[in-house]
This record gives sequence, structure tokens and C-alpha cells, in this order.
Amino acid sequence: MSDPARNVYAKSAAKPAKRRDPISALVLRLTIVTVAVLLLAAGAASWLSLRSFDPLFQPELARKAQTVGDLMGAQIDRGLGVRIPLDRMAGLDALLTAEVERHDDIAYIAVTGPDGRIVAAAGGPLAGITALSPDRLTGPADGRLARGFVDVQRPLGDTASPAGALHVGVDSAFLAKASTDLALDVLSVVIVSVLLIFEVLQLVVNLAMRRVLTLRLLADRAEEGDFRATLPEIPGPLAATEDRALEGGVCAALDSVNARYVGLAARVAELRRRLGGDDPRVGRAEAGLSALVRRFRFRDPDSARPPPTPLNLVFLRLPVFLFCLSEELSRPFLPAYAKSFAGEVPWLTPDMVVSLPITLFMLIWALSQPGGARFSERWGRSRAFTIGALLGSVSLALTAFAGSLAELMLWRCLTALGYGLVLITAQGIVIDHTSPRNRAAGMAMFIGALLAAGVCGPVSGGIIADQIGFRATFLLGALLALGSGLSVSLLLLRGRGAAQSPCGAGAAAGAASRPAMGSALPLFRDFRFSALMVLSAIPTKIASTAFLFCLVPLLLTADGASKAEIGRVQMMYFVAFILVSPLAASLSDRWQARRGFIAAGGIGTLASCLPIIATQALWGPPLAIALFGLSQALVGAPQLTLVSQIARDGGLPETAAIGWYRLIERLGGALGPVTAMAVAVATSYREAMLGIGLLCGVSALLFWILFRTGRPASPAARPQEA
Repeated sequence: MSDPARNVYAKSAAKPAKRRDPISALVLRLTIVTVAVLLLAAGAASWLSLRSFDPLFQPELARKAQTVGDLMGAQIDRGLGVRIPLDRMAGLDALLTAEVERHDDIAYIAVTGPDGRIVAAAGGPLAGITALSPDRLTGPADGRLARGFVDVQRPLGDTASPAGALHVGVDSAFLAKASTDLALDVLSVVIVSVLLIFEVLQLVVNLAMRRVLTLRLLADRAEEGDFRATLPEIPGPLAATEDRALEGGVCAALDSVNARYVGLAARVAELRRRLGGDDPRVGRAEAGLSALVRRFRFRDPDSARPPPTPLNLVFLRLPVFLFCLSEELSRPFLPAYAKSFAGEVPWLTPDMVVSLPITLFMLIWALSQPGGARFSERWGRSRAFTIGALLGSVSLALTAFAGSLAELMLWRCLTALGYGLVLITAQGIVIDHTSPRNRAAGMAMFIGALLAAGVCGPVSGGIIADQIGFRATFLLGALLALGSGLSVSLLLLRGRGAAQSPCGAGAAAGAASRPAMGSALPLFRDFRFSALMVLSAIPTKIASTAFLFCLVPLLLTADGASKAEIGRVQMMYFVAFILVSPLAASLSDRWQARRGFIAAGGIGTLASCLPIIATQALWGPPLAIALFGLSQALVGAPQLTLVSQIARDGGLPETAAIGWYRLIERLGGALGPVTAMAVAVATSYREAMLGIGLLCGVSALLFWILFRTGRPASPAARPQEA
């Protein structure tokens, strides 16, 4: 899962907007209209399809059962033709079992004698049944051998004096279940379509109004006291289509302010030259100039670098969305794909083999963050993002053709490097092009792309994998990652200024967000920080990766669920998180009850296991994952705020404390798959979920008991670093 989404999105989304954004309002209106048309069209098509589904397929299902019965009956008749009795016909049970396993819509096949005795049978509905009354065998087809199943009967041997009968049973609710699955698939596709339409509309509107939006960004910068930026030049015939009057006035105003600053600095320098440095008038003038520089930012006349141009961070959404979507597509089937290589290492159980690629992915991702931040600062954001996207694209394509477990683990490690480099670079772009005043909105833009990919990826990947297989889905992900790298060059980072930090504080903030080694010891000396990490951050992340990456996909696969069903279940996590996270962040700030929210989230993780443990019903896994997403939403924002509060109380840099928190949390995420599979090997998937839920619940109670912090007089400022 995309790690920053658990905390930053909740913070930024909960913050009320100070003014109405006309562009957002326009995108919202267009989205509402488009979605309404889409829903009407999809609803009408779905209703017509479902309306004709049962009448069309019910006869086909009966004909298929009759055909299967005729083919198998012909084989049994050949044995009867050479005078082999039914009860002595070798291999009959194996033949029936193989045929039942071959057809998903056939529940059982049985051979009965004239006296009602079951000679051979295969299929769960007939387990434990050895004989039936002859009256029941001559009754109606619905419920003839088992309740809820339609029985298609074929006589065996001589029609006048049959030696027995072959029974093919079809679940009477099979078509209803198929209709439900079809309706859920349609609903999932509609949800994915809505999110895709939103992303595309936002991009199209911002592209169409890019010059107006750039002017607004210039005005916002000037309002904050930054007069360095300028408008980019539009080459060729496009320049003639623009209304240059307003732009010329804005550029002239900025040039005038910077020229006045240069003139003022020159006058102060001239005053110092004439009067000397000891004159009090020179001291007052230089002090005033220093105060002006601290309050405002002006262009450096001695710099050869051109003035920076404002960057519309909306254009960051599509590259991040495409890249994260490329990884999320494989979430429903990656455990099953890894399990297919279990035969190569007989000294490891299949479940432990499943955990290795996932654990390595999380570990490499966590460890790559500090180095990735330095790489993107040294080589430039544009190059770093493109290199990460290309690395992810190539490694996903190689994953599709992995021939061994070692190859799979290698390609997953390379994917993790690309994933970490892209995400840390995207966060650096946000920090570079925002100030503390608007950083929350910039991070919300970034996190929105992660969450949209989290909703679209699993369900889309599950449907695609069911239709065209694992390998093609990985290759599609590789194409999306490649498209992400190309879109950065086309949409975001064309100009030289866009690849560099336009504000001096941006790079400093980006550098400070990395864990500083000197800040580790004072942090861990504070018992509250250690308790927060050991009793909340690590168990929460263990549960997140264990549930979503391993246990839920494997459990549903073992229960016979399709990849599309697994994707729908995983999607519920992100839907619940998006709906609950802003409210949880707002209430935790309003009530100043962050310790209580963290404890409630841990106990909620334990409670989320109950629907899967207590019932085998179809609604159990979706409800469990939705409750799990709700619990994670309760925990994310308060954890981040407590880390900042602990750092402030100890006089430590907040960004360094957040960097250590992120690193420790991600290392805890790497423990999740190994822990889950180790418990599952000794017990079962359901008991492993319960065990990890107990770990979170007990840790949450201990955290509630041991963690003590003073109640701040006013709500703490929300940290925005991801």
C-alpha cells in the first residue's frame, strides 16, 4: 500500500478551504455531469443485460448439464455393454471427480442403482449420502438428490430396464450468483471509470487554462512575498493566440518590484561606500534591507539561472496515478503468482515462499527512501522521476517472464527501487514548489493520486487477470509505468525551472525530511516516541501489509474466489479509508484525543477479523476489509501529529522526527508478510489474521496505558511532510 496515504491525506483533506477554487468547481461540475451520463448509460446497459441473463442462460445451463451427462453416460454404457456391473466398474469415482472439477457450474455428478444406492459420487452436496429412496429418485428435478440443486438425470444401460442412472447436479442459485458477480463487476468498472474521468477532466481543464492558472500561481506567490517567478515563454504560433495584455502587465509589475529592490540595494551599497560602515545611518539602512529580504524574496541579479516559473501541481497527479496503478494492478494475484514457484525450494513451505518477494519489496522500498531523496536532488527531479518510472516499467515486464523464484525476487527488488524513487521524487516536487502555507494542498494533490490508484488498481487488475492472465497484466502495468515517465516530460517538467526548486526553503525542507542520524538518540530516549513506534506504528504497518498483501488474497483464493472478487474486496479498504480519514483527522484535532483514536484503531483492527473468522458468507471478507480500512484511518493522522508534538516538546526538528517515524514504520511493513506467513504455516490463514489482530489489539491497550502526554493548550499545527 502507498504509505503516505495513511497520514498526510487525512491531514490535508480535513483542513477546510479558505476560499473557493473556481477551477476545482469547474472540474467538479464537469465530473458530475459526465458521471451522471455514465451512470445512466451503464445502469441501462446493466439492467438490460441482467434482465436477459436468466432467460438466456437458464436453458443453456440445462443443455450443458444434459450434454455432460450424455458424454459420461456413453462411457459408462460401454462398460455395461461388456457386462461390467456398476459397482465393479474401476475408476468410476475418479472419472466423476475429474469431471466435476472441470466445470464450475456443475456441483455434483452421481451414479445410482435401481434401488437408490449411490454407487459413485463426486461433489460437496452429496458428501455423506450413501442411498436415497426410489420414490425420491422419481420426483421432480429440483432437489431430487440435494436441496437447492437441479438434478439432470440420464438412464444407464437398456432404456427399458436401466441398470441405474447418472445424475448431474447444478446449483439452482448458480445463475443468481453469476448475476450478482456480473452486477458487482459492472459497479466496480463504473467506480473505476468515475475516478479515471475525474483524473482526465482535471488534466484537460488545467491544460486548457494553463496560462490563466499560471497567472494565478504568480499572484499567489506575490501574495506570499515571493516576487522571483515569471511566466514561461510560448514559442511559435501559440504565442499569437494568447492575450498578452494581462500577462505583460503582471510581468511588468514583477520586473518593476525586482528592479526597485535592485535599486534599493544599490543605494544602500552606495551609502556604505560614501559614509563608511561605522555611520549609524548605514546600519539602519542595512538592517532595513535585511528585514526586507527576510520578509520577501527577490530575484538574484548576479545569478545566470533564469527566473523560476510556477508549476501547476495538478500535472503531477497523472504521472503518479499511472505509476502507482501499474503496481496496484498485481495486488490481487501476486501471492498466488509467487506461490507458483514454491516447488523450487522444498525446504520452505509454499506460504513462506509467498512472503519473500513481498517482504523484499517493502524492505527495499523503505531503505531506498533516503538515498532516493539525495539522488533526485543531485540529478534533478525530472531525471529521477523518469529513471524510476523506466526502472519500474522494465522490472514489471521482467516479472511477467520470471522463470524462477530467484528471478521473481530480483525483479521485485528492482520494482521497489523504482517505486521508492518515483514516490520520493514526487514528494520532493511538491515540497520544492509549495510553501508551508499551501503545502497541505500540494500533498493532498499527490496523495489523491495514490488513493485513486489504490481504488482502481486491485479491481481492474483482478478483472484483467481473470480474462487474460497474470503475464498480460504485468505487461500492462509495465506500459502504464512507461507512460508515467513519458507524461512527466510532456506535462510537468519541460522547463528548466520546473526541475529545480523555485524557493530556497523547498530544498531545505526536502533535505530535512530525511532521517538525520544525530536526531535518533534524543528521539528514542523519549519513552513516548519509543512507545508510539513499538506499540502503534510497527503493529499497524505489520497488519496493513500482512492483511492486504498476503492473507486476504490467499484466503480468498483458497475459498475459490476469482481474481476480480479479490480485487473488489481489496478495494473496500481504500473506499473506507477515503470516507473515514478526513472525519477522523478532524475529530482527533477537535477533541485532542489522539491517544484514544490510536487505541481505538488498534482494537478496531482486531474487531475487523471477526467477520472472516465468524462466518463463511460472501459478505464476510468485504465487511472485514472495510472495517480494517476504517481502523487504519483512525490511526494514521494522530500518529503523525503525536510524532510532531514529541519533537517539539524535545526541541528536535519535526521533519527529522517524521523521517525516522516513516523509516521505522516501513521497516515494520516489511515484517508483515513474514510474520503472517510464519503464523499461517503453523495454523491457518484465518487464525493468522486473528493472531495479527490480537497483536494490534493488545499493543493498542498497552499504548493507551503507557503513553502519557500533556494536553496542548491549542491544536498542534498539522505537519505536511510525507
